[in-house]
Amino acid sequence: MRYMDLVIAGLIASSALTGMLVFAPHQGDLGSSSLASETRLRDELLALLQQKGTAWLIQSSPETVCAYLREKSNSSVTFSGEIGGVTCESSPISGLPSAIIAMRLIGRQVVLEAWTDERG
Repeated sequence: MRYMDLVIAGLIASSALTGMLVFAPHQGDLGSSSLASETRLRDELLALLQQKGTAWLIQSSPETVCAYLREKSNSSVTFSGEIGGVTCESSPISGLPSAIIAMRLIGRQVVLEAWTDERG
């Protein structure tokens, strides 16, 4: 009888512990925060693209585009990219929220990147 009580108590304890782990909101909050950061970064990339336009991307040299992206970077967001095979100096650190917009413009591949140092 005593053995059966211990087994039932162990099952209840493991069930309660499993429930606490499964239903803890922390992981969901982290995922939601990361998605919100990625959306904000994508919006900032789109704003840069709308500000200059695709014609500017086509007509400008890769060095000019990289210089513009460096100029627009600040303490909260870093912009970089690859324009026609020329890569701007920096690239995102793995694990940080980031966003990428890639497009093919008249024979030139353009990849714009943005990332932030928010660590959840």
